[in-house]
Amino acid sequence: MMIHAMASVGRLENTTTCLPIAYGSVAFYLGKKSDEYHTHRWTLYVRSPDQNFDLGKAISKVVFQLHPSFPQPTRELTEPPFEVTETGWGEFEASIRIIWSEAADERSTILTHGIRLYPNKAPATSADPSAYMNTTVPVVAEKYDEVVFTNPKVDFHRSLVDGHKNSNQPSYPLSNEPSVLEHFRTYGDEEDIKAMLAAKKFLEGELRNVKDRLLRVDVELDEVKHSLAATKDMDLAAASGMGGASTIGGAESLPSGSTKGGTAGASGAGGSKSRNKSSKKKASAALESSSHSVGKKVKSG
Repeated sequence: MMIHAMASVGRLENTTTCLPIAYGSVAFYLGKKSDEYHTHRWTLYVRSPDQNFDLGKAISKVVFQLHPSFPQPTRELTEPPFEVTETGWGEFEASIRIIWSEAADERSTILTHGIRLYPNKAPATSADPSAYMNTTVPVVAEKYDEVVFTNPKVDFHRSLVDGHKNSNQPSYPLSNEPSVLEHFRTYGDEEDIKAMLAAKKFLEGELRNVKDRLLRVDVELDEVKHSLAATKDMDLAAASGMGGASTIGGAESLPSGSTKGGTAGASGAGGSKSRNKSSKKKASAALESSSHSVGKKVKSG
């Protein structure tokens, strides 16, 4: 997330300046000997991730708003390190108001942070913190953010740019609590480069896997095409063979429900019957003719 500061007239046009910040809390468990109202010692802070950057050049004051149960819940700090250290027993959400230097001429920036005293995986069944916590390992809750100034003042812009070029640490301590300082997280280009290289390696591996899967799919698709073509050729060959047998049989094809012998027999029977009828007619005509001839002879005699 980036925090944008408001800009007004008289600024560098079409220019943005970025100021990285880190804010959070580091809480230590005080052990069994602590009383029930002071089980932890914690430090709430705003700092620069770049240990060589003097945050005092950009910030004129930081106001921490604590829980109302604390004496003087509003704490103002006008010089770094910008931090508040207290003891308590409960977690709460604090407000952090950053007031920028006069050279910036910017509106203040307000942040919120939840002070954590217990680890995320604290067992819900145990009310005794000593069962899962020790006094040397703190609970760290920190956020990294970037404040973006649009069209900044010339002097403020230059101070921010030059401040990040400084190779020496500021004269003040980064924290008044040495145990807290040991657990400040580091943010740098080296870690970002490592993360990007790891991401690149992962993506290259995934890309190779995808290419391999596509090649296997192409091979399988070719096999399916060849199989379909072979099946089609077999079907065509089978259909062609069945067509030849039908043609040969077509010369001797028979009506449905008839057989060759039956058809021939029926045709033969039909032919014989027709010849018998013709013979009978011829015989009858000859007989009649003979009768007439005999009759004539009798009459003439």
